[in-house]
Amino acid sequence: MSPGGIRVEGISKQFSHRVKGLVYAVRDVSLDVAPGQLVTLLGPSGCGKTTTLRMIAGFERPDAGRIVIGDQDVTDVMVSARGIGFVFQNYALFPHLSVFENVAYGLRVQKAPEREIARRVGEVLALVGLAGHERQQPNQLSGGEQQRVALARAIVIRPRVLLFDEPLSNLDAKLRVQMRGEIQALQKALSITAVYVTHDQEEAMAISDRIAVMEGGRIVQEGTAEELYARPASEFVARFIGRTNLVAGRVLAVSGSVVEVEALGRRPTVPADGAALVPGAAVRLVVRPETIDLAPADPGGAPQGVVVSRTFLGEKVEYEIRVGEETLQVTGYSPLQRGVLAPGQPIDLRIQGEHVRLLPETGR
Repeated sequence: MSPGGIRVEGISKQFSHRVKGLVYAVRDVSLDVAPGQLVTLLGPSGCGKTTTLRMIAGFERPDAGRIVIGDQDVTDVMVSARGIGFVFQNYALFPHLSVFENVAYGLRVQKAPEREIARRVGEVLALVGLAGHERQQPNQLSGGEQQRVALARAIVIRPRVLLFDEPLSNLDAKLRVQMRGEIQALQKALSITAVYVTHDQEEAMAISDRIAVMEGGRIVQEGTAEELYARPASEFVARFIGRTNLVAGRVLAVSGSVVEVEALGRRPTVPADGAALVPGAAVRLVVRPETIDLAPADPGGAPQGVVVSRTFLGEKVEYEIRVGEETLQVTGYSPLQRGVLAPGQPIDLRIQGEHVRLLPETGR
């Protein structure tokens, strides 16, 4: 099948809870995935991301709304007729079947000729780096190899769209980094439309064309990784996408597209980003750890803060800095060239105002 886009229009899903009665797992979710694009549903456990994916796949039927793949409304179409490939969190391999037979399973369901099965299974196993493993059983494979078998089984049927449900959560950290690169490369090589579910923000930022952040059954913000990181729409998104400092501040003056604020005893000028702000308004500054510059305090002056702790990580150092009543996370890069500050050391700091995001005090 040729790749198709996915259009999700206002889908909702309720489940019965023994105490709360009917509760929404997903509420009025809309999403567009262009052909060949990989979009990630990102959020904490219970936010509705897996339920949304299962509705796209056909494992759950929405109570409201509709789902379109390509130009076909598939809301009431059986799973087997939707043209999807699904990669499960636990791989879902058949333990009694060989690698070859696991990958061939979907083709046998489609009643493909044996010669075509042999050719296509051989092609996808080579594509995922498992040529020569055809006769092995799943229990003879590493976790990464099992995930490659699951991926091969999903793509061998040439689906219109590929769906991933937390596919790397059972792998160790190093293998997760390797596998996410392989998944991204394969998805781009095949130009296949994909929806990917994860709670890991680093994983989402690494592989996605776009990310939809979910909270409480809704999509609360959607955009590229860069957009979400630089311009979070709420405190929730700011905290969930990368490390951040949320600093209380007050608007001093508004001048066109910039705002002067008071925070941490400083008066940085920051972008207004279209926010309707007035002097005196309470705000929260989203200050990323790498946008704070540190330097040893001048011996004759009053220090602006003090180093509470540091963690040396090779190419960077992560600090905790005490400034008044606030404790800030600060990341310093190239420590071998720039030097490392010591715990207890007085420091001066500068906030890179051009990279600060302002939110109303409510954070919403």
